[in-house]
Amino acid sequence: MNVSNHPSITNKTLRSKAQEVEQILSLYKEGKNITEIASSLHFSQSYVQDVLLCAQTLAEDDAMAIAMVMEDS
Repeated sequence: MNVSNHPSITNKTLRSKAQEVEQILSLYKEGKNITEIASSLHFSQSYVQDVLLCAQTLAEDDAMAIAMVMEDS
């Protein structure tokens, strides 16, 4: 799901976080490691690690679901 065009997402912060999650997951699926992803996207390694851990814990790659969990943490 491309969250940038999702009409039901009204919270700009949540939409932005979901886009970050999509970027991280996309690079991870390409075989990039945490260091490479963090460097490429200018995120901290701990943030990338948290997103990937959350995605693994949820056993899905729904960027919005992951963003919502990340926002609550």
